[in-house]
Amino acid sequence: MDINDDALRALWQRQQPPSRLAETMARKIQRHRRLAAVRVTLEVAVTVAGIALLTWPAADGRLSPGQWLLIPFFSVFLVTSWTLLLRQQSDQRVAAHAPVAVYASIRTLQLRNRLRHLKLAQVSALALCGYALASVIVCHLLGTAEWKQAALRLAAWAVAWMVG
Repeated sequence: MDINDDALRALWQRQQPPSRLAETMARKIQRHRRLAAVRVTLEVAVTVAGIALLTWPAADGRLSPGQWLLIPFFSVFLVTSWTLLLRQQSDQRVAAHAPVAVYASIRTLQLRNRLRHLKLAQVSALALCGYALASVIVCHLLGTAEWKQAALRLAAWAVAWMVG
């Protein structure tokens, strides 16, 4: 079989892209952006709801040891993490017909941002494990049985979070 490069090149250059390719890609990009915005909004809402539930006192008007142990994590560390994540997001809008070099550089930036988010998730899991370990040590040295149980539950959840 003899392949003629000129004939193949001519055939390739005559090939027309699918009709309305740019509009189809633009719709997919917009749908992806909407889903990402909904996901981030939902995650922030869950964080705020967690803080609200943790700071809500029990029927006797007091906070339980478990709440006291989780309040610092939810109210300080997660809020700081969300602040970092939301400030890092850069909206890179590129037309579907942009040159490949522009697309490649923006895609590289997006991948770096994703890796940064994964690193932040790993650091948060490590910080939670460290906080849980410190809580277990302090509660076993100074706390009552109720505080010890709450610290052990926190440590178990921290390990589960880390594995997840």
